[in-house]
Amino acid sequence: MRPTLRPLLAMALLAAPALAQSPPTAPLVLRLPGGARAAGLGNAFTAGSGAEVLFYNPAQIGVLRGTTVSLARFGSSATLGTLSTVGPFGKVALGAGVQYLDYGSAVGSTLYGRPGILPVGGPLQSSSLAATVAASTRIRGVRIGVAGKYVQEYIGGLRDDGLALDLGVAREFRRYTLALAVQNIGGGLEILGQSAALPTQVSLGVASPTIRLGTYFDLVAAAAAVRERDGRMAPGGGVELIYQPLDGWYFEGRVGARRVEAGSRPLESPVTFGGSFGLDRFWLDYTFQPSRGASATHRIGIRIQ
Repeated sequence: MRPTLRPLLAMALLAAPALAQSPPTAPLVLRLPGGARAAGLGNAFTAGSGAEVLFYNPAQIGVLRGTTVSLARFGSSATLGTLSTVGPFGKVALGAGVQYLDYGSAVGSTLYGRPGILPVGGPLQSSSLAATVAASTRIRGVRIGVAGKYVQEYIGGLRDDGLALDLGVAREFRRYTLALAVQNIGGGLEILGQSAALPTQVSLGVASPTIRLGTYFDLVAAAAAVRERDGRMAPGGGVELIYQPLDGWYFEGRVGARRVEAGSRPLESPVTFGGSFGLDRFWLDYTFQPSRGASATHRIGIRIQ
């Protein structure tokens, strides 16, 4: 930002009305779903599998090899892109990925934005970035994983960056997957003298095995309980119905629900809807999330697994 604009931004922040809300956290991208399929399952992916699980639990990155690319559009005001790849390499599984959010930040009592206002946007050109590398291994039937992140928040020409850590464990119990993850451990960020903590959270998740429903249909369910940094609980879950009319052809429908952040302007709907088309190893995913008083969120992704 040009030096002459910094005092104007500071005065705007001081003049903005104070809002009753929890302390700010950043980067904002770490508070958004990590992929199209996970978003469609109510963001309950702590015990999930596939490439986007890199953004939920590093212990699960060796379950299913794959690569995922997704793009989300929040109304006409913000765009989120993600890329991740994971897979086993001998006795160790490795993963790498990046999440990038381009959005407009509003001038309020704090610089830092909240997920619910992304469809509305604001006048400050902003971006949020997280780049992740992870590794996991299996010890006596228990999967253990660790991930390191480089994080950055850019708001109105100013930015700060830092490092974060994720830890996770998972194992099978009577064909169900149980998983625990602690995410975004580390110091916070500071922009224009305003501090923001990392969005540290603890999540406990469960995923069902594939349940056979007749000749052509299968059902999968997932749930997670998330305790956020401020003590707020954010449960979520979803179900996925899979139809396989021919060998190698798949059609999926999913619905999920999760507790969304109330904040000062609750725009997000707690319910998400989605579907997928798969042909052999290639999948096309789509998720839709309505918003109250603003444009809806659309997310599309491509999976190779």
